[in-house]
Amino acid sequence: MKIKLKNVRAGFQDFFNAKSINGGEPKFTGTFICSDESTISYAGKDGKSVVAPHTKLNDLCQHVYTEKFGKVPAKAENWFYNKADGSTHRAEYVNDDGEYWAGFDKDTWYVSASKKESMCLDGKMTVVDQHRKPIAANSGLMRSGVYVNVILDVYAYEGQSGKGLTAALEGVQLLRTGEPIGMTPIDATNEFDDEEMEVDENF
Repeated sequence: MKIKLKNVRAGFQDFFNAKSINGGEPKFTGTFICSDESTISYAGKDGKSVVAPHTKLNDLCQHVYTEKFGKVPAKAENWFYNKADGSTHRAEYVNDDGEYWAGFDKDTWYVSASKKESMCLDGKMTVVDQHRKPIAANSGLMRSGVYVNVILDVYAYEGQSGKGLTAALEGVQLLRTGEPIGMTPIDATNEFDDEEMEVDENF
């Protein structure tokens, strides 16, 4: 099911450099923080676009499960849409010290998505600016903390580990800048002291 997620904040992300996890095939990944201003859009039963708060994703997850299996599986894992407090399918979103990762708290809802490098056109994730122009990896524009729109393909699956729900990351659009997550900008110029030039008489 294709879903457009709008006005979410990029958390952990690898949009330009696909990475292998536990020896698996390299993937582009993204974790997106939802807020009260985040919305989703999708095609309704009549084919017309429906716009709703991100919390509507809970209902859409049930819909995707039912389309695939005829009902919501009893023990299915939802890797796609979760709450950081651990009350949904994923564990609490905390670091080794038991503290929530930067940008998250107990009330944070977030979306996780990925796509295999081999499944992407030319082996690249679609990453564009507000005018749909490609953003270069070295531009410095796409970092944790920026606000983005995201295209997702949400689907249910059945594998060796059981039944579940996940999302393919189809593309990311920069919406606006935001405060970097987990980073404090440093003005290096103000960190230096004035120094007297020492003259070496041998030169």
